[in-house]
Amino acid sequence: MHFARLVRRGFIIALTFLAHAVYWFVGWLVLLLSFRSRDCRKNFQADRFRCLLRDLGATYVKVGQIMSTRPDIFPEHLVRALERLQDDVGGFAFAQVQESFAAEFGKGPDELFASFDQEPIASASVAQVHAATLVDGRRVAVKVRRPGIEKVVAFDLSIMRGFARALEILPPLRIYAPLDSVREFGRAIEMQIDLRLEANNNRRFHENFAGDSDIVFPDLVPELCSEKILTMSFVDGVKVLRFAETEANPTRLAQIGFHTLLKMIFEDGFVHADLHPGNIFITPDNKVALLDLGLTAELTDAYRLIFAEFFGAWAAADGKTMARLMVEFSPDAKVRDHSAFEAEISAFVGRYNGKQLGEVAVSEVVFDMMGIMRRHRVRVNAVFTMVNIAIAVTEGIGRQLDDKLDLLSEALPFFVRLKQSGKL
Repeated sequence: MHFARLVRRGFIIALTFLAHAVYWFVGWLVLLLSFRSRDCRKNFQADRFRCLLRDLGATYVKVGQIMSTRPDIFPEHLVRALERLQDDVGGFAFAQVQESFAAEFGKGPDELFASFDQEPIASASVAQVHAATLVDGRRVAVKVRRPGIEKVVAFDLSIMRGFARALEILPPLRIYAPLDSVREFGRAIEMQIDLRLEANNNRRFHENFAGDSDIVFPDLVPELCSEKILTMSFVDGVKVLRFAETEANPTRLAQIGFHTLLKMIFEDGFVHADLHPGNIFITPDNKVALLDLGLTAELTDAYRLIFAEFFGAWAAADGKTMARLMVEFSPDAKVRDHSAFEAEISAFVGRYNGKQLGEVAVSEVVFDMMGIMRRHRVRVNAVFTMVNIAIAVTEGIGRQLDDKLDLLSEALPFFVRLKQSGKL
């Protein structure tokens, strides 16, 4: 970035922090003097943090969204607040879209497409999406990266790393490994900035599900894909939670969702890590389409086997094995009181063992488990949490489709195949 832009960006960040600090202090003082409850004050603080990230712009919005997927690190009230953080950063001008096309392909969209809608159909912190038609008549969705976003992200992440290093000086905060967390968030953001990575993810998912007639992914238009632009087939359909508007059988949809996720985890080791309802569509022929493939989690063979053992232990109500595996997943593997941790995990298993989806709130289960991990300072590998969140979200969607289904029962055939292969 040009030096003047860096200075201006730094000044804006500092001013935004100052304004929110004053607002936070005054609000907290008012709540304290009016004898509001501790929970009320905590929720206020969490919401002010959400607003701070929103006002700081695209990088911070994305970091906040990633933070909302880490209940093993952050408390429930903060995660709940950050879950409401939206990519509401506004679209960018069509002239900038034209500039991106000229830089990437040497031609403008009017020369490459039969038609190209100037108004985006979706706009987020990293990119916006336009509907278009190819010269051969195919409808496509064109994702265009926000101009200059990679430089803004690099600068913002450098500032975050500086703050993280300062926080690590304080012993009470050092155990949360703030610098490692910022680096982890940075990698997740960078995965979504380079659209070539999303194109590669798309190809890999197509290959993994080539023999599955129930699940589909957008088809790429390779000659119109680059680091800044991704062109793919336009997916018609409705979002999965609007299933009542379709002729699809909700039980079948839930089973497709479960089997798709379980295949990703236990067979492929390559997981869509952004499986919220807005990225899952029901097509006109009642297939399930998965969109927005930028954020993924990759499991080594060793991790796949540990996951299989973990969920097998959960199905068998074996809290002792679950606790051991969670510690093994921890980057530092330091638990002050392993016996107490094991006892809490065993009690956790007892609370939910044998219950169907309709009997429990999935988010309650996840926050319960992650709360135990936080209390005992078990900071697990990010892959573990990302996959668990994907499972929880899929299970939550499944509960709204058919609350009689049991994810662990659906997973048994995958465990059996792993055992038969001699790997488990």
